[in-house]
Amino acid sequence: MIRIGICDDEKKHRELLYDMVSHILFPYDDMEFSYYASGREVLDEIVQESFVCELLLLDIHMPEQSGLDIAAYIREHEVDVDIIFVTVSADHVFDGYTYQAFSYLLKPLDAGRMEEELQRYMSLRNNGSHCLHVQVGGKQVQIFLDKVKYFMAYKRKVIVCQRGEMELSFYAKIGDVEQKLLEDGFIRCHQSYLVNSQYMQSCSRTEIDVGGETVPVSRRYAEQVKEFFQKK
Repeated sequence: MIRIGICDDEKKHRELLYDMVSHILFPYDDMEFSYYASGREVLDEIVQESFVCELLLLDIHMPEQSGLDIAAYIREHEVDVDIIFVTVSADHVFDGYTYQAFSYLLKPLDAGRMEEELQRYMSLRNNGSHCLHVQVGGKQVQIFLDKVKYFMAYKRKVIVCQRGEMELSFYAKIGDVEQKLLEDGFIRCHQSYLVNSQYMQSCSRTEIDVGGETVPVSRRYAEQVKEFFQKK
């Protein structure tokens, strides 16, 4: 699933963006939309740590706080979201580079141009990240490994803890998952845990801080974890 935010102070533009984006991306993935009538609404969610959008369609010319203000805050606080500016003027096109926007689209929106940019976005999203394909509830699900903090074995299932995503689980042995991810920076630290090394912030002989969460280290894997962490 891809979570998409639409931030525009005019309701008609929010509705138009929803119609265009949902039609274009329908063949690619399930979608979940969040709507914002002002930049303040986006900032409030970020501050409350409830902002989960992966792609934000952001108007620039809005009252009180502009889209550029919001983009500056997002980049300053390292919020993990891709931005597409959608605005009436080309005056700020170079600000798109400053704030690492994926694209800059002009109103009135051209459906063909929007489709080109969203297809490019989905292509890079799907090919730019290693994935693990698993069965969840009878459906094939694609797990983006760069968002996984750790895998945890629980009974006959493996639970996936992801950054900015809900936990999900699938039937498997964690040892089998480990074998699939030998080349992807995951390390076994416990009989029940497999962690993503890119989120390892600190470690001791008994636990690891993985993206702000504490994961246990067993005696069997303590030396391996220590050596791995020292090489980071």
